[in-house]
Amino acid sequence: MTTEAELDDLRTAADELEAEAVEFLREMVRTPSVNPPGDYEAIVDLVRSRYESYGWDVEISHAPLELLDELNLPHPRPNVLAYVTRGNGPTIALNAHLDTVPVEESKWTYEPFGAEVDDGRVWGRGARDSKGRIASYTLAARALEQTGLLPDDATVVLALTVDEETGGEAGAGHLVESGALDADYVVVEGSTYAVEYASSGVLTFRVTVTGRSAHAGLEPEAGANAVVAAARLVTELDAYGERLGAKESEIPGVGSATCTPSVVEGGVKTNVVPSSCTIAVDRRVPPDHDLDEAEREFREVVDGVTLPEGTTATVETVGRTRPFRSDPDDPHVQAVARNADAVFGDVRVRGTRGGSDAGHFHAGGVAALKFGPGDMNSNVHGPDENLSIDQLRDAAVVVAASVRDIGDDG
Repeated sequence: MTTEAELDDLRTAADELEAEAVEFLREMVRTPSVNPPGDYEAIVDLVRSRYESYGWDVEISHAPLELLDELNLPHPRPNVLAYVTRGNGPTIALNAHLDTVPVEESKWTYEPFGAEVDDGRVWGRGARDSKGRIASYTLAARALEQTGLLPDDATVVLALTVDEETGGEAGAGHLVESGALDADYVVVEGSTYAVEYASSGVLTFRVTVTGRSAHAGLEPEAGANAVVAAARLVTELDAYGERLGAKESEIPGVGSATCTPSVVEGGVKTNVVPSSCTIAVDRRVPPDHDLDEAEREFREVVDGVTLPEGTTATVETVGRTRPFRSDPDDPHVQAVARNADAVFGDVRVRGTRGGSDAGHFHAGGVAALKFGPGDMNSNVHGPDENLSIDQLRDAAVVVAASVRDIGDDG
């Protein structure tokens, strides 16, 4: 167990390395890696150069072309594995993802890719999710090196993955299933206010409604309006989501199952009866529920909607993020909880509704949990996303101390 004196040494090292970590985060934010489409060349070059300058052994693991073809991905998918130290003991991975969600620039106060520092925070897309986690985990590894507290026999690797925002099959999924990363423990992107040992799975559906076009002014009755049909589906899916609210998880923090119609696209012109419309739907599945059953149930709900004559609906599963559930009493969870309490005080141990790459690791037999910098003021996925510099630094201390403990205990 990390002693109080060693924890103080890690705090001192993190303080000394804070400016370096903040600048690294700002460089990453200024290097867009929005997914879709997921063009990662620039961000991978940036982190690889940084890690090689530290003397770390960097490997790039590309998802195979056949997987990219299967997933219809247009760009290479390179995952970064940066080995800080290698030993014969347990392998501990620190995982955060390189991709970010898109930006609605008109809604931002700060430049989305400007990485401005203001009010003790770094502002920009990815500042928290998940480039801030990359910077914090990197700082944790640097602090362990500087203090000489790296576990003697463990392997410590930063695993920076792609496509988390769209399911992670070519990212963490590829690393685990291919054996490119053979880890025993993984700390996955998370927040400072909780150590999360479970998270929901995410099913992403595309519902395609097909109708028949016609002139909207001359003969609308000759058409079959796909947008009207889609409206009926959205109404029923919203009601389905309300019914799911009664399906509470037994795991604290996870809450209920959800169903959220999120994007609707249809029509080509005002005076044309639309012949097609698509609905993107987010379906959250708690880890103590069945993912396959949730998918079957969703399809049954869509099939059960009475659509206007001449219209049909088909369902495609376009994303499938696995849930995960570790034992809150496992030593690796308790190590992070103990160190988080020492640094932040009164940090909860619970689950979360949010999906992550932890599901891929868990499915591969890796003991997983979620912890990292970020709070409710970070506005993750929204305009003016940001990260507290203090949290970046202090989360790094927690992760560093926990890596030492896990490595020694493992």
